[in-house]
Amino acid sequence: MPHDTGSDWLGDYLTVFVVGVGLSMNYIMELNSFYARLLTQPLTSDAQALWGVLMHLCNRAGWPPHFTVASSTLLGMLGYSYSALSRARTELVEAGLIMHIPRPGRLAPYYVLHSLCGKPVDKPVDKPFLTLVSKTCQP
Repeated sequence: MPHDTGSDWLGDYLTVFVVGVGLSMNYIMELNSFYARLLTQPLTSDAQALWGVLMHLCNRAGWPPHFTVASSTLLGMLGYSYSALSRARTELVEAGLIMHIPRPGRLAPYYVLHSLCGKPVDKPVDKPFLTLVSKTCQP
């Protein structure tokens, strides 16, 4: 897709951003949903770590509908090679967890995080049922 200078280069991606305006995420609920999802839809450890960093950065930014982060920043935080970062990012995109939108030249790409809250997992795991064990020996 050719990119123009200015704000018009977003083209079809603009509608994606408008959908998320005004929405916020609950950090703990998103984490819980992510780990519940991993039970039935596993990801590589690289993809899991990248998702965690992107979630952290989005949280720190105040949950904008999209945000930018330079690959060099992600590489520094994760300690990956660029090829490992690219593979992990592609895995997250294909899993429907993020959207990665490259920008022209040396501009940092846009990232959009998709909320996992309210989306059922294939086979939800029941919460563990804890019972108190009666004391068998009394001092």
